[in-house]
Amino acid sequence: MNLNLLAYGIYLLVTFYITVIVGYKFYKNGIYLVLELFQNNVLGAHSINKLLLVGYYLVNLGYLAMSISLWPTITSFPQLFQILFNEVSFILLALAFLHYNNILWLNYLSKRKDFIKFLTH
Repeated sequence: MNLNLLAYGIYLLVTFYITVIVGYKFYKNGIYLVLELFQNNVLGAHSINKLLLVGYYLVNLGYLAMSISLWPTITSFPQLFQILFNEVSFILLALAFLHYNNILWLNYLSKRKDFIKFLTH
């Protein structure tokens, strides 16, 4: 049995769940924050929220494709679990960092009244 194929399957299932489900929850709940930022400009808020979701998907898919190609040959089950845990934990930490970065920028931009007027008109 090729352990790399098993690891790829498990990895893709876990990261697919993280990417789609968590990304959709960010998208669904993040609209309220973006609406507040855009002073209830619904069209602008939905546009930015969709762009954030697309960016989230692109970062995830790009990292997934890049990381799988760099994996070593897996020869044992302990090595399989070690690689899976390392890769999934890195994705979770990177996405948490990106999420908080987005929140900080949105907070910063919400305090800049001149920038908000530019975006909403």
